[in-house]
Amino acid sequence: MARSLLLAATAAWVAAGVMGVLAGTVGATTLQSLLPPLGIDLDALRGAVTAVSLGVLGIGIVHAAVVVGLRRGGRRATSGALLLSAFLSMLLLALAAAAATTSVTTPENAPGFIAAGLAALVGAIGYGLVASLLVRELRG
Repeated sequence: MARSLLLAATAAWVAAGVMGVLAGTVGATTLQSLLPPLGIDLDALRGAVTAVSLGVLGIGIVHAAVVVGLRRGGRRATSGALLLSAFLSMLLLALAAAAATTSVTTPENAPGFIAAGLAALVGAIGYGLVASLLVRELRG
């Protein structure tokens, strides 16, 4: 089950990265029209969205490498998957807490931050589940 969850996460990270790169390079004008007035110009928005999306794509590639390693077997691959899962679980938990705090301090934007916080919390729980399954596998 841990491998299936990591494979699904791989697909999600890669898809999000690719879509973000496309939004940054091709759809920045549309994106700018959807956002409230920004203190940056279109080129800066394009660069920021593309840079963050490349980072997301990189996370997807790391997931893919971990999944390939798990398919080959070995304790190192399992340890790497465990490290990735535990790290992302804690990171997403921190992001969920930040979203909850921000929703309280900026009530006009609360619905968006609450939705983002809940999504991050679901991700944290999913990665926590993967980590616990991998710990059980390493002990067995």
